[in-house]
Amino acid sequence: MVLATALLAMVPLRPPLAVAFQTRCPSASLCTTSVSFDEALSGILSEADSAGSVDAALEPWLERLDDTFLPMLASKMEVAPAGELPQLRDLMTALQMRSQAGFERARDQLQTLLGAGEINKMDALLSGMVRRNEVDAGLFYVLMRNQQDAEEAGDESGARLMVHLYTRLQEELEKKTEPALALLHKLTRTDNPGIRQNLLRHNLVPQTETLLPDGSTLPLKTPTPAMVEPLQLAAAIEGALEKVLALPIDRAAIEATAEEIRTVAKEARVVVAESYPTDALDTFTDALTPAFARALPPRREVAAGSEPVLVEDDDALQDAVNTAAEQDS
Repeated sequence: MVLATALLAMVPLRPPLAVAFQTRCPSASLCTTSVSFDEALSGILSEADSAGSVDAALEPWLERLDDTFLPMLASKMEVAPAGELPQLRDLMTALQMRSQAGFERARDQLQTLLGAGEINKMDALLSGMVRRNEVDAGLFYVLMRNQQDAEEAGDESGARLMVHLYTRLQEELEKKTEPALALLHKLTRTDNPGIRQNLLRHNLVPQTETLLPDGSTLPLKTPTPAMVEPLQLAAAIEGALEKVLALPIDRAAIEATAEEIRTVAKEARVVVAESYPTDALDTFTDALTPAFARALPPRREVAAGSEPVLVEDDDALQDAVNTAAEQDS
């Protein structure tokens, strides 16, 4: 699930400019006050006159810009009337300057990590950087580029080290992310379906027993609530799809990413069917059907006025749902 991981875990698919906005917002869960592109652009430009410059007007808005703002600005500049271009160019320049400063900081951070000399010390330093909110998407980009450079140079150990730091950075940021979104990130960067199923059951299903050191289990008098409720995961999936749809990237890439997320949603649906009543399963499905209908082309004819279903009627999935229903009864 490489493409979905890239778009959901802040890996820049475009040049460094594309993550300028994230120098102030290291995690999607922390950008709780983000606004739409049109609202942000209108607000910045309308305040530019009173502030004296676009650069000055931009500062209060930085923490409210999400990760689609900059690429959408670039797309708008391509079709904007000549009279609007000067302000748009000034805004792009201001973001570029902040982007450059952010990547210089990320390069310094990588040098600090490498200077630790030992993996455990690197991990500890990285963890501290994340806790202190010192890390942003610039470090993701620097790690990715250094990995690519190491691979091109045939430096396998260097490439492995960059992959390790990249993965640890994701894990540390996930700790600060709301559980449903963190779970979605883990699922999209896990290629093994069996491991994804284990993650889903561990997070979505209320726990009725605890594992003892000897490997046996002990029933719990009171089941532990699920760490992530099905509707919370549905909301995270829907938000991720909307985020991907807003990106000015090739439609084929959008649909490929949505298809990968859809695979996760189908697997989650099986777990929900196994562990929850039918009405909870229906609610989970209904919450996601419109989002996938917008993200993916129709797969078959549907009745007028009805919503396309979330999952296809493939035999394996239907058998799993039927088995779960029989167990419930």
